[in-house]
Amino acid sequence: MSEHCPQDGGFIGDAGCTHPNHKHSELVKRIMSGEPKMISAADATAALTEGFYVKNPEGKQVGFGKKLLVHLDTHLEGDADARKTRLMFAVNTVTSPAKVEKDHKGFEGRTLYSKAFENFGMIAISEEGSDTIEHVFTIVPNRKGKR
Repeated sequence: MSEHCPQDGGFIGDAGCTHPNHKHSELVKRIMSGEPKMISAADATAALTEGFYVKNPEGKQVGFGKKLLVHLDTHLEGDADARKTRLMFAVNTVTSPAKVEKDHKGFEGRTLYSKAFENFGMIAISEEGSDTIEHVFTIVPNRKGKR
């Protein structure tokens, strides 16, 4: 990350500008702070293309951006779209997880965030980008994790 954002001088990373006061589109603002609900796959694609960072409970920035979008698009179209429509639930899982597992499955620097919602569970797995930033690279809705 060496490029600076022309809007606020923050660094531009995989998930867009890292500056906490960066002005995002209305779509991304809604995804970052709204009550989690299903969204369209097209809206999720647009939001991930723009990119954004949220804070985990430790205050570390966790990015949702191009890395996640590229990974989701490697799945079959129906599976990719099903994951994308739950993007707001993945964001909520990272910002207020029920469980956090560091070094997930023995991979140093990987963190698993999980949370149960009404009809499904959600996991989001991130990788360290630096000491202060992680990047989500996959999200998985799981029917076994429902309440």
